Amino acid sequence: MSESKEWTMMRSEDYDDLIDLALAMKNKEWLEELLTKQKQLRELEIEMRRELGVLD
Repeated sequence: MSESKEWTMMRSEDYDDLIDLALAMKNKEWLEELLTKQKQLRELEIEMRRELGVLD
């Protein structure tokens, strides 16, 4: 049998609930990782909007 792999697209806003969870769990390492990924994703989103000519 072959396993089906599905890509899940996340937006920078999708990290907010995970960040809240990391804070509630007092997991500093995970929190820092999530914050870094969210920041990188926000930068990419902005760059893509500029390239596509889409303004917020």
